[in-house]
Amino acid sequence: MKEWRDASTRPLTHTDTLHALTTAPILVPRPSRYPVATGVLVAINVAVWLLQLANGVSPLDPTSQTLIAWGGDLPLYTLTGDTWRLLTAMFLHIGIVHLGLNMYVLAFTAPQVEYEFGTGRMLAIYLAGGLLASCASVFWGVMRATPHDPGGLLTVGVGASGAVMALFGALLAGLVLPTPRFAHLPRSQQPGINKGLIQAVAINVGMGFLIKGVDNAAHVGGLIGGVVLGIVMAVAPAAAGARATLARYVASAALVAVCVGGLLHIPHRDELLQLRSELDALPPSDR
Repeated sequence: MKEWRDASTRPLTHTDTLHALTTAPILVPRPSRYPVATGVLVAINVAVWLLQLANGVSPLDPTSQTLIAWGGDLPLYTLTGDTWRLLTAMFLHIGIVHLGLNMYVLAFTAPQVEYEFGTGRMLAIYLAGGLLASCASVFWGVMRATPHDPGGLLTVGVGASGAVMALFGALLAGLVLPTPRFAHLPRSQQPGINKGLIQAVAINVGMGFLIKGVDNAAHVGGLIGGVVLGIVMAVAPAAAGARATLARYVASAALVAVCVGGLLHIPHRDELLQLRSELDALPPSDR
């Protein structure tokens, strides 16, 4: 089960859907308590889609211009003043199928991260990892663009899967470093290698390279960012208390700030501003 659309039918949109959903139940033993934070994340994503629906957005096939208007991550706009798109794009989806698939994987993955790392750390990994995924998507758009073909700057990316891949990355980090949930246990009593997790990550990334329309830069960026964030959240388990917790959150925020700051200092900014001015001057039907 997956959603993707050929680039010829949607030239300005990358679908952003995780694959290999059948592996998700293997990955996540359900915690004993209800994962409230996971429910909140799912509710926010669904609420945004319902809000779009109430404002006349197609439930199945929103246009690229609609996604941009609602905060989709268009690299040209993100790099010329709309930095906030790095965040808003994480909560937008290309129709109900895209939303449903991403929420399905999120509902299975986030509780496991919440169980192993704690609620606050899971939310930090999700949000920071999603921002890092958006940065990777924009950076790849810049790398693909040329003076004669700026298409990489004009492809809108949306979806929660970059943030979900960050959760996968944090779980991968937990295979190397004991997560806060199990840090107090002897190594022999800590969870071993989770083959289902490794299989799911490999399939998701591999399919992204093979299928058109998948924003695999966001997937890979989110995965790598999640590994780094997972290490930040798990390293030095003996360091507890409010000060240590704050230090982990500050380190995560600093990582995001460095990546965003690097994006905003790319060369040829004047040329990007000129291209945006030309794009904005076109009638909506010609964009």
